[in-house]
Amino acid sequence: NFFLMGVLFALNHGVVTTPLAVSTTLLQLDTATFGNGLLYVVTLVSSLLLGAPVVGQVGPKGGLTFGMLFYCLYIAFFAGSLYFTGQEWLFTAGSACGGLAAGVLWTAQGTYFASSATQLSSGKSSDEATADLSGQFAFSYLLLEVLSKLGFSLLQTLGMEVWSIAAVYFLVALLSLVLMQAWIYDLPSTASPAKPLDKALAAISLWSDPVVWLLAPTNLSFGFCAAYMNGFVNARFAAQELGQESVAFLGAVTALTAAFLAKAYGPLSNKIGKGSVITLGAGCAVAIPVLTYGGCLGWGWSLLSLYFLQGSVRAVYESTNRALFSDFFPGRSEGAFANCMLQSSLGFATCFFLQNSLSAEQLSGIIVALALSTSLGYTFASNVRETKEVN
Repeated sequence: NFFLMGVLFALNHGVVTTPLAVSTTLLQLDTATFGNGLLYVVTLVSSLLLGAPVVGQVGPKGGLTFGMLFYCLYIAFFAGSLYFTGQEWLFTAGSACGGLAAGVLWTAQGTYFASSATQLSSGKSSDEATADLSGQFAFSYLLLEVLSKLGFSLLQTLGMEVWSIAAVYFLVALLSLVLMQAWIYDLPSTASPAKPLDKALAAISLWSDPVVWLLAPTNLSFGFCAAYMNGFVNARFAAQELGQESVAFLGAVTALTAAFLAKAYGPLSNKIGKGSVITLGAGCAVAIPVLTYGGCLGWGWSLLSLYFLQGSVRAVYESTNRALFSDFFPGRSEGAFANCMLQSSLGFATCFFLQNSLSAEQLSGIIVALALSTSLGYTFASNVRETKEVN
């Protein structure tokens, strides 16, 4: 059931998030960056105040279907912004729907993940169960994202109008929502029962735990680096060097790389430790701004190297990093995954809003600083955890 949930989640997520990668090349740049930034601001608020209470009231499955419904609205508005006049208002409204969806959807996915890991942990340690499930989930959902982005790029190459492609993707997202409601059974949350107001404060209640902030650099650096790639690199380098129709394909390269590496990082983290895998992802994040520091004029298809590196960064975030939040906050999955989403959303939103005012060098410096702090943060978080277990 967890595998089927992951496939339907992946189908919805793939077709709905493709606009995020292509919007900066299909819409006016200011409209696209503002809308993308707004999406992650709303995601931040939704993760903080809405995700946990919704999942607490309707269960993990209810939270998944709630989020997928608003994702469908997001891509419907995106299709409308490509066809009708007034794209600023349509894309802004759609971005707000997308942010509302993401905050609830990822909190529900994290809760479903934690419940599944509890059920499947018989005969193995909790850490091993979360590592295995995180790799399995990340592989399936990233692989379908690859197909979604390749499909968009292929249909563009064949001459299909982009608003028509978006409309087809809306129908696919709607189908995944219907199948999720019909085929997936609910699982009980591993979090303790609480009143709705307490659920709303679930994320905030963990802020007194220093581990939440010590693990934050991984989420922040991923969000900032991904927004840098989806916005700055796609618009300023990829579209100029390879053409608009290549952007979705390049996003597929990132997702495909992440899919296979996420599958590998689960077993690898069991052998060498999750901290080592986190450090590997941080090194890849540092390499991206270092390579783009002087610009990418004349790179051509050598730009693929940047998308391979981003794929590794994303694989660590989607697999090992999510497993860490489940490991460090057993029984508090709703608040933990809400904070995980909140932090990455903050990184995304900040980068999108800063792209029109900061230079490439300044954006690069922020990515390097965040990435270099990830390993240190994980080390301190592990020490805090060990101290608590001893006491």
